[in-house]
Amino acid sequence: MSSAHVYRPDIDGLRAIAVLAVVLYHFGIGPLHGGFVGVDVFFVISGYLITGIIHREIQAGTFTFADFYERRIRRIFPALFAVLLATLAVGVWLLLPSDLARLGGATLATLAFVSNVLFSRQSGYFDTSSEYNPLLHTWSLAVEEQFYIGLPILLILIHKFARTRLKAVLAACCIVSFALCLLVQPLRPAYAFFLSPFRAWELLLGGLVAVGGMPAVAHRLPRECVAATALVVLGGSLLWIEAGRSFPGWQAAVPVIATALLLHTGAHGTSLVQRLLSWRPLVLVGLISYSLYLWHWPLAVFARYRNAMEPLTLQQGIALLIVALLISTASYRWIETPLRRRRSKGLHGWRRPVFPMAIAATLVLGVAATVSRLDAGWQRRFPANVVALDAARLPLIPYRECDGKPPGTTMQSCIAGAPAVPPRSLVWGDSHALAWAPAFHHIGLRDSQAYTLAVKSTCPPLLGVSNSFNPACADFSRKVHAWIKTADIQTVYLVATWVDYSNPGTRYLLSDEHGRKGNANVFGPALTNTLKFLGQNVESVMLIGPTPGAPDNLPYKVGMAALTGSAPPLPKPAFEFHGASHTFWENAKAQKERTVTLIDPSGWFCDASACIYRDGHGHLLYRDDEHLSIDGAVYVTNRFRSELDARDAEIPDTDAAAAR
Repeated sequence: MSSAHVYRPDIDGLRAIAVLAVVLYHFGIGPLHGGFVGVDVFFVISGYLITGIIHREIQAGTFTFADFYERRIRRIFPALFAVLLATLAVGVWLLLPSDLARLGGATLATLAFVSNVLFSRQSGYFDTSSEYNPLLHTWSLAVEEQFYIGLPILLILIHKFARTRLKAVLAACCIVSFALCLLVQPLRPAYAFFLSPFRAWELLLGGLVAVGGMPAVAHRLPRECVAATALVVLGGSLLWIEAGRSFPGWQAAVPVIATALLLHTGAHGTSLVQRLLSWRPLVLVGLISYSLYLWHWPLAVFARYRNAMEPLTLQQGIALLIVALLISTASYRWIETPLRRRRSKGLHGWRRPVFPMAIAATLVLGVAATVSRLDAGWQRRFPANVVALDAARLPLIPYRECDGKPPGTTMQSCIAGAPAVPPRSLVWGDSHALAWAPAFHHIGLRDSQAYTLAVKSTCPPLLGVSNSFNPACADFSRKVHAWIKTADIQTVYLVATWVDYSNPGTRYLLSDEHGRKGNANVFGPALTNTLKFLGQNVESVMLIGPTPGAPDNLPYKVGMAALTGSAPPLPKPAFEFHGASHTFWENAKAQKERTVTLIDPSGWFCDASACIYRDGHGHLLYRDDEHLSIDGAVYVTNRFRSELDARDAEIPDTDAAAAR
């Protein structure tokens, strides 16, 4: 069994590496693309220390839940409550209404240690929207505290019923959790990242090391080699692992195992690595690591917020790092330490007020968080135009309930256009098609036509194509394919984020049923195959090209410009858009199907120099950097209708021609 109960400065050194990796990553300092992996290092360390403590106390017959949770309160609550209070205070002064309301909800979830559940349902950790959340980092606290609800119960049951199989049971639980992570990650990456069942294996591996689940490394040379290799692998993972939906997955096992080996070798004797990790400056950073982790992320969010969320410069990042270190040192000295020292001095009578004080502080913060959500985030703090622009960040999206529902099983509400008219047209596409749906609805009302919607976000309307971002795409396109063959459809409209699907190196990586991978290899043949199939089964196909888009975070940036009096964001340069859409049009214009008509919306938005993102009345045409807003769909409607009318006028009346 390891000597996990003896203070080990190398563990604080390891904590320092973990927290500095996270902070440098978030502040944009240095090349640590995988700095977020520091959280995984924390998980292993935490599992190692807490499992060791609980296990020893159960063996000694001294474990009580009251003692255990009292220690957790002393360790977690003081600094956390200070950060929550400060974040709410700054949020009331700084944040737009929608962001303040979300901060209030995140505060309530953090107090209940379920913020990871909340964030898993809102967005992914690496999504742009997460950058506005000053409490995003509290998800890891929630994972740990949820784990420590079940861990004591598990260890007590093992001690009572399977004492000799402790290592085997912990190893089995670790393997099951890791297998679940691998299974869920490609299907629900946000769940795999945020939720405890898919992260428990990291803490369990640390716990397995604490109870002697690895063979001892008693000899100096093997210990030196294992420790050095583990440290190099851990450092390499901070450089090698990239942010994205593929994490955690199997990649997380690399730094997790490396951390476990460092803890294990350090428990069985000295080594060069152990002495390096025990270096006094590292140990000092490790001591303040909890406070530094808590304070750094709100500082980063608030520092960027007034600057339209532009990335931090190197100078800004270094300045923030210095501020974070100073605040964290003060937090450790005057907030964290005093309450923990009362316990260490043997003042056991202090236990009695700990729980009431924690409950009282939780209630006070809960009331403050609830109040911050009133009036949808205290809208009265800002002018009406700023409030309206802020509301445009989370608009009502018509037909949103149709997303992912294949044709033939769609609800009546997923039919756009004239009511009580059998749909003879299909709108097939991704979330961009959903954004266009109101335009089809208005055209359908005018022309007494109806349109069936077949929409699945992040899925190109291409047969036999999978998107690594969404494994369900190929199955959805198969259902659309089968429905078109049996349905009485005359026209199919294809609408999608074609720039992302046609160009290599975008966020979406396509593959097809023939084994081809990469957008450059997949897109052209898939488009040809899809249009050929449609040409054999419908009368006409309208292939609608990409819309130009706008600066990212558009409503927020325009709102902040209106609030601060600064210049609004510049429109997208026309050459930039045309360059990005070149590959799509090259493939689209190469198609030979006579039934295919190409529609290029770029002329509705772009002149020779730039592409507008506001109409003549000042309305935003996009709800983000690429999707049309409702006003944008209205703007498109008249221009799209005029183009369709012009094309109809070019088609000769064959009956009249025959009569002549």
